[in-house]
Amino acid sequence: MEDSREHILKTAYQLFLQKSYKDVTFKELMEKTGFSKGAFYHYFQSKEHIFEAIIDDYLSRYGSINFAGLSQNSLRGFIDDYLKAIRLSREALSATASGVSDKNNHYLLLFEAIRIIPGFTDKIINHQQKEMAAWMSIISSAKQKKEIKSSVKDGELARLFISSSDGVMLHRIMTGQALKPETEIEEVWNNLYVILKG
Repeated sequence: MEDSREHILKTAYQLFLQKSYKDVTFKELMEKTGFSKGAFYHYFQSKEHIFEAIIDDYLSRYGSINFAGLSQNSLRGFIDDYLKAIRLSREALSATASGVSDKNNHYLLLFEAIRIIPGFTDKIINHQQKEMAAWMSIISSAKQKKEIKSSVKDGELARLFISSSDGVMLHRIMTGQALKPETEIEEVWNNLYVILKG
């Protein structure tokens, strides 16, 4: 039963990547998955429900970093682990979107989710709060251990790391180069680290 649900999610995800949410029809979803209307309704009641399930699946698999699982020994280790997590997440995402020519569209799905799914913005805000807390904690620890030197408040330094990676992603999305952003994020974060190390 779970295999059928996963098949529907993967097929629908690829369709939503190829077209916008608006352009994919429920009929097309059924045809591409090979399920009858009754079998399809066993898993999902509407296009909205399947889209929400895809976005939830995306966030749990690819959009959520386990901040507690990143190195807490040093800011350098935290950065390296974070970059590795981004890379692994991107590779898994690319595998799920195999056969789709423009894999950059998954970011557009997130923008559509903000507009379509009630409460989605709250999930994003929750993730951002966890990310901010993780960065602030490791920055505070790095200051105490004299790994970095800065009179700038922990929250402001955390915002520099977060905003710089968000900025890289947004720039790459706008220029159609959203694949493999971790190389540019790594460069920016390494430069920030060198500045803070003094």
